[in-house]
Order: sequence, then structure tokens, then C-alpha cells
Amino acid sequence: MENKDQEKDISSLEFEKGKTLNDYQFLAQKLKSIKEIINLLEKKFLQKEM
Repeated sequence: MENKDQEKDISSLEFEKGKTLNDYQFLAQKLKSIKEIINLLEKKFLQKEM
């Protein structure tokens, strides 16, 4: 493998690493918002039962 090929492989791995990190951050934020929505729905449901 030539140096140019190795450089391309390394740069693509770094890009994928950054993309994966962004994906995890996006998913974590989505999970937090889903959790908040569930909590709000539970509160509304409990208030209606009283």
C-alpha cells in the first residue's frame, strides 16, 4: 500500500469517527427529549386520574 492510500484510509477513519460521535450525540439528545415527553404524559395522566 502506498503512502497516499494509507493517508486516505486514515482520513476516512477520522471522518467516520467524527460522524459516529455526532450520531451518538444526536441519538442521546433524541432519547432525552423522548424521556421528557414521557414524563409530561405521565404527569398529565396522573392528574386526570385524580
